[in-house]
Amino acid sequence: MRVPMFLPSRNGLQFTNSWPAEPDYTINILGEHVTLGNASDGLCGGMAYTVNDLYQARLLPPRETANPAEGAPLFNYIVARLTNSFDEADVTHYLSWIQMSDGDSFFGHGVAWHEITEEWPMIKQDMDSGLPSALGLVAGQQPAFLGFLTGIENLSQCHQVLAWGYDLNGTDLTLHIYDPDYLGDDNTISLNIGDPTQATTLTMSNNPPGHFRGFFRTHYQYHNPTTPVSGAFIETVVTSPGIATGGPITGLPPVVAPAAP
Repeated sequence: MRVPMFLPSRNGLQFTNSWPAEPDYTINILGEHVTLGNASDGLCGGMAYTVNDLYQARLLPPRETANPAEGAPLFNYIVARLTNSFDEADVTHYLSWIQMSDGDSFFGHGVAWHEITEEWPMIKQDMDSGLPSALGLVAGQQPAFLGFLTGIENLSQCHQVLAWGYDLNGTDLTLHIYDPDYLGDDNTISLNIGDPTQATTLTMSNNPPGHFRGFFRTHYQYHNPTTPVSGAFIETVVTSPGIATGGPITGLPPVVAPAAP
């Protein structure tokens, strides 16, 4: 299954998630001041959300192949959308999975069970409906209970991508993804979904097997990329008037109901 007329080489931003040093961005996460780091540490969530916004608006991405400069409308749009990808529900999701075992245990279900039985059906429904699905990838593991505090340190190791297709061969699942870190149409995540109670290794392009422990569907909400958007950081508000695009995607009907969280 493939989302109609979506390819990262055509619909993705034509530069990678690699940026010169810019000022730090600090947000409030569950009462803690957390520095996401400067832009050189990555804006993957903002890039994935921007690409989803563009596709759902039936617009091609800007044509530039160089990363936009700090303060440019496209840079500010990506940064503002980054804040939207770190809402409280998604941050809680990352932190709870960072504390969780990979497979089922005495304490309850593990990451694999939640990923396969809860998250995968929602992700599949997005793509079966013709929409990309925004994914959060969890990395790192901390002790239960204490991990809700110490796990904040692992947030910078987590990642965000956009799923635009899947292959299901028996219980072998491959997701085709737009990965902001890499150009091209061949980036994938593979796993076996046959036994949700057991730890399930993720194999992701350009990463060692098991580097990311699981994926979930984030609470993406559509924003028209040609209209203003703001992102509120601590002591900083980043605003974009909207972005110039590469023109319309022809041959696709409008999205009737953009993806709900």
